[in-house]
Amino acid sequence: MASNVGKLKPMTRDELKSVMRELLQELLWELEQEMPDPDEGLEFSPEFAADLQAALKANQWDGKPHDQLMRELGLDE
Repeated sequence: MASNVGKLKPMTRDELKSVMRELLQELLWELEQEMPDPDEGLEFSPEFAADLQAALKANQWDGKPHDQLMRELGLDE
């Protein structure tokens, strides 16, 4: 088995923190994928459903245009 010792480049403290943060985010995402959805089988309240339908018809949510909101949420791809 080959050793991985010495294959990492020297990192600054900020670079190491960044790598660790990315790893933790990835691990948390993986854990979330294994968890059951606590809202599964539940329905929207009538008030929320009405608000959602009105927002969809107006093509905006909370006063923001749909395309702007999608960009802000990172869902514009």
